[in-house]
Amino acid sequence: MGWISRRIVGAIVFSVIATILGAYAVAKGYISGEPTLSTACGASILGFAFLISLAVTTSMKRKAKWKKAWEDYYAQWYGQYYRR
Repeated sequence: MGWISRRIVGAIVFSVIATILGAYAVAKGYISGEPTLSTACGASILGFAFLISLAVTTSMKRKAKWKKAWEDYYAQWYGQYYRR
């Protein structure tokens, strides 16, 4: 996957996690409204959502590099069987 796809997935993951945790915090009464950086609970929600999105996109990047390395290996050693 390209970097654009990873950015889109990262934004979607961030939005979904922040929305779910924000709705839970509002339902429990920890915050009123949406999570913002002005409250400790809101900052922790947004920070957690950022870390999860970063973990997902980093994992995607690692998998893409690993796949590319194996493709290069097979193309080098088994060129007669592996065509790009």
